[in-house]
Amino acid sequence: MGAMGFSRRNDEARDAVIRLTAAVEHIATQLEVLHTDIKEDRKETFTRLNGVEQRVTMLEARPPVC
Repeated sequence: MGAMGFSRRNDEARDAVIRLTAAVEHIATQLEVLHTDIKEDRKETFTRLNGVEQRVTMLEARPPVC
């Protein structure tokens, strides 16, 4: 009787470890996707900012209109 209880607890512990491992792997995958999305978003943002900065520089370099 005691051995069966130990075996059942061992099985439950193993199942819990498997579930936790799967959950951690899922979270890691989602973080990788998020990281990729953030990198793409930053690239687009800084590309646009660079374009705006170049246009402002061109405007500042023009002589004032009187």
